[in-house]
Amino acid sequence: MTISMAKIAVGPTATKEKEGNPFPGVKHMVSKVPLRIKGFMAFASVVVYAVLLTAFILYEKAHLLNEFGQLQDIYEIEGQLRQVDIATFHTIVAVYVNANIADQKSGLQRTQAHFEVLKDKNAELTKRFPIASVSFAEVERAMMRAAANPSEAELAALRTELLKAKNELAQQLEQYRQKQKAMADHFRAESDAAAMTSLLVGLFGVVLLGAIIGLFFTRLTKDLYTLKDRALNIIKGERGEPIPVNRNDEVGELMQAVNHMADALDEREKELVVARQSYFHQEKMAAVGALAAGVAHEIGNPIAAMSGVVQEMVDKQNSHECRVVGRACNPGMLQAQIQRLSAITREISGFAAPQPAERQLLDLNALVRTSAGLMGYDKRMRRVNLRLNLDSQLPAIYGVADQLTQVIMNLLINAADSLESVEDRPREITLNSEVSGGNVRLTVMDNGCGMDRDTLNRAFEAFFTTKSKGTGLGLSLCYSIVTGHGGTIEIDSTPGMGTRVRIFLPLPADDEVDTQ
Repeated sequence: MTISMAKIAVGPTATKEKEGNPFPGVKHMVSKVPLRIKGFMAFASVVVYAVLLTAFILYEKAHLLNEFGQLQDIYEIEGQLRQVDIATFHTIVAVYVNANIADQKSGLQRTQAHFEVLKDKNAELTKRFPIASVSFAEVERAMMRAAANPSEAELAALRTELLKAKNELAQQLEQYRQKQKAMADHFRAESDAAAMTSLLVGLFGVVLLGAIIGLFFTRLTKDLYTLKDRALNIIKGERGEPIPVNRNDEVGELMQAVNHMADALDEREKELVVARQSYFHQEKMAAVGALAAGVAHEIGNPIAAMSGVVQEMVDKQNSHECRVVGRACNPGMLQAQIQRLSAITREISGFAAPQPAERQLLDLNALVRTSAGLMGYDKRMRRVNLRLNLDSQLPAIYGVADQLTQVIMNLLINAADSLESVEDRPREITLNSEVSGGNVRLTVMDNGCGMDRDTLNRAFEAFFTTKSKGTGLGLSLCYSIVTGHGGTIEIDSTPGMGTRVRIFLPLPADDEVDTQ
């Protein structure tokens, strides 16, 4: 009857895709990093940082010790040079003092003794610090010449060479004094720089580590408060939007679990509402059935009396004993209306008869006829052409009569509601039953307003409705009952053209038939 533009099928097979995913609708995290691993990584980072800082400090310490050793060597060189310089000065003084005594030979020997001390000091300096040694070769040659010929000229030459050596020592002392000052300044600068660098690097590490720890615990605390608020809202019955999962650790898994719990609770609550509505419907139908049975019984007695009177009128009319004068006696019309009342009473009595709550073999066609007959009294069906195309050879199915009757009536009510706005064509509802594969297929078609894709995708969602006075539980309840019978339900709909609902119910197995 309609060209399908949108289709939704729901049943046991449609839910298999949810299996194996503990958090439906939530993507699995690609890689999980547990908090314990994060803690270990943080500890390892601190250890590595401490090792690197220690290595830097040790390197700087070694560098400073090397410079300190060089500075110490310069101090020692300077001390040795001063001793050599003092020995040179003593030798020069000895030359001047001993040059004026009478015994020049004895004076020269004392001068030579001072020179030997000078040579020893210089030899010690040369041995320890070769680069700082001073050559006294010319002084030694002048000393030998003066010893061989202790004349005034030779002594003057000796004094000259000693003064030259003294000047050379003074220059070298000045150079080392300047070098020592420069190295001392450089050592202080290097030590200050190393201390400041170590301090800054240490402070940077502490600040960075504190910032990371603070950020981590701030985010963790925020996420935990979010989880707490979400849990409290769930307790209050407020589901809201799921928590965005932006962590890949146990807290992220907890967020997923809370989201899944909220979705699961929402589904369970909807299922409970649907089950409660189904129970209320059954209770209501039982009360209506009891009332209808009483009404049918009370109406039945007057109808029987009226039928007897009408029959007596018919008999008298047939025997020409009717006493009505001046007009024809027409009890046939009255008898026809009484028979109509009797038929309605029988339909109500049949519908109101208590049905077993357990599953049993059922005639689906009989349920369709009963439901369609009762819906014929609904004012929404007055202008609707209701057609039944039922397979006379339809096999029995295994189910609960009241529940399947409720499904048929809900589908007929939805079809009737969709036809209320139709004015440009005859309003039609068609019910077909047939065998399809290993199932019994019941189709309810209408040429009403139809549904768009968004509405169709949410058709079986509990509490979703496009009606101003609807509860949104009709199709959800149909889905629950059909899937509970092991069947599936499909909806095809085209906006402005109509809707087709197909229900597939499994045929009973041989052992189920044998037990009936």
